[in-house]
Amino acid sequence: MARNQWLRMTIGLSWLAVSIGPSISLAGEQGERALAAVKAMIAAGEVRKDATIKVAFKSGNIAALLGPGLELQNDWEQRTGVMINARVIPQQPALLNLKANPDIDLTVARTHEFPDLLEQGLVEDLTPMAKQFGFTIDGNPPKGYIRPRLQAYVGDKLVAIPADGDILMLYLRLDMLESPVEKAAFRKIHGRELAIPKTWQDYEQLIQFFHRPQQGMYGSAEQRERESAWMLWMPRYLSQGYPQRKLFDDKLTPLIDSPAGIAATESYIRTVRYSPPDILGDGKDYSYTLPLFMQGKVFATMFTIAGAKLLNSAASPVRGKFTTVPIPGTRIDKRLVRRNLPIYGNNLVVSTKGAQRKLAFLFTMWLTDPDTSLRTVGVKGGFTDPFRWNHVNDARLREMYTDEALAVFAKEWDIAVLPGTGLPGDGDYLDALNQHLWLAASGKQSAAEAMRRTAQEWDKITQRQGREKLLPWLKTFNAGLVNSDAAPAAAK
Repeated sequence: MARNQWLRMTIGLSWLAVSIGPSISLAGEQGERALAAVKAMIAAGEVRKDATIKVAFKSGNIAALLGPGLELQNDWEQRTGVMINARVIPQQPALLNLKANPDIDLTVARTHEFPDLLEQGLVEDLTPMAKQFGFTIDGNPPKGYIRPRLQAYVGDKLVAIPADGDILMLYLRLDMLESPVEKAAFRKIHGRELAIPKTWQDYEQLIQFFHRPQQGMYGSAEQRERESAWMLWMPRYLSQGYPQRKLFDDKLTPLIDSPAGIAATESYIRTVRYSPPDILGDGKDYSYTLPLFMQGKVFATMFTIAGAKLLNSAASPVRGKFTTVPIPGTRIDKRLVRRNLPIYGNNLVVSTKGAQRKLAFLFTMWLTDPDTSLRTVGVKGGFTDPFRWNHVNDARLREMYTDEALAVFAKEWDIAVLPGTGLPGDGDYLDALNQHLWLAASGKQSAAEAMRRTAQEWDKITQRQGREKLLPWLKTFNAGLVNSDAAPAAAK
């Protein structure tokens, strides 16, 4: 089969996606500079004109990152002469995908995966390339990346180029919140007005009130399958302290076996009683919870801003009936503490094994250019969401996602912190947490037992990884919790 013919067939069959604008080849200043750099490398004989970049993307990323009908790929190839050879990789950790595809140049990875990828030498530190070609990866409005420190860096090392924006948002049924009948009933029961929840306790009270399974309406449909448990638990835990509750002390002793950890876990598991009966089933991720909300069977759900694109689509039964609001928090000394984090997100990383690493980097700079990237985020049905400030203000995207959702999305980044543990072995730490959260949510152990056993397993992972080796990583991670998004000097 001819190059990419199978891929074009796959996209044609599985992605009925269209771009928000016409296929054009012009990019903004960043993209044009990337194209100029490629042409200069070819002219200098550094690379062949017919060189090929090998990319590996998940099936859900193909339409956005290469364009519907591969229009973005075609534009790149026509303007540079450099070909793109794409393959589809499984929905599994980037660590496994990179080890299974050692010859690729470019792939996607989630933020919490960076320490493992960097520590094992699987991805490039892109700082020297950014300096060589004169690119600054900053968060400056009106067109900068929204929070590059959270999505691109490990300490001062530029590990990835942001290409997706995924922090948690709370979706509620607005029509039910605004119902005079519901307002009166809630006021009678609770002695206060029916309103958007500010705390996790407010939220639980709200989903309990609207939980009516005999009427086919469930209070909540947060993901509760074991693979993504940490994503919905961490905002609860991190908000248990100010400025945020940490997972480890400075000597890598876990802090989760504590009243804060138990409280977060109890909050996490209490929602199960107000959820569909099979919420704990394996594979019941957002592909299960979002359709339930969209079908009008759930009062509340949590997901990234991708939910707004789906729920606001022309075919959505709840279009115009839902509202997007900030996630709740915890009151500490009369202060409301809220913490968010990028839970998914597919950022672009360059493999250390690739033959065309510089070309791969330049392709990412062209692809994530403020103007070019409007074409990736604007793919209807695509899984790439806003990650630059100009996306938030683009009229076409505001129509697609709603003004309200984008306003909440932009504000939530202010309280977002680094995801995961920040340590090599992150996947093992999170797997242990996921398993015990799932057992607790299933009623097979208490919240206290879940935290105690997770802490014990974390200690074993730390010993296996090497405590002294991990301490510098922890220091870097903790420093990143408070660092600004000013561009580091090395990238200027």
